[in-house]
Amino acid sequence: MITIGIVDNDRFALPMLDMPLTDIPGPEICRRVRAASADIVVLGITSYSLDHYRQLAIDAGAQGLIAKSVTPKKELAEAMRNVLVRPFPGFPTTEQAHGSIVSASARRPRTLSKREREVLGLYADNYSTA
Repeated sequence: MITIGIVDNDRFALPMLDMPLTDIPGPEICRRVRAASADIVVLGITSYSLDHYRQLAIDAGAQGLIAKSVTPKKELAEAMRNVLVRPFPGFPTTEQAHGSIVSASARRPRTLSKREREVLGLYADNYSTA
């Protein structure tokens, strides 16, 4: 789920990503957004411990992370305004994060490892993860 914090002329000005999604985790969505753009500010949000997701959010290229329990709404709005001006302490700027994600992607091997091919072959043969 992507929660839209602020929308400006049909463009995401501040996507808020829920970190512990089941189908595709928030950090992975963030990483994809960041690889595609150095312009979009991303704010992570979670009901779990901020300590658990902090480094994941940073590594994925987010500019901040807040708890879902942020209340009153005035504090949430303030956090959203603040992250649009500058990243939270310890978080990268959009440009820094984009550069980091793009260079990491360039270093990643483009082919599957021998083990990855073996596992995919087992799936093709109807073996389960068990």
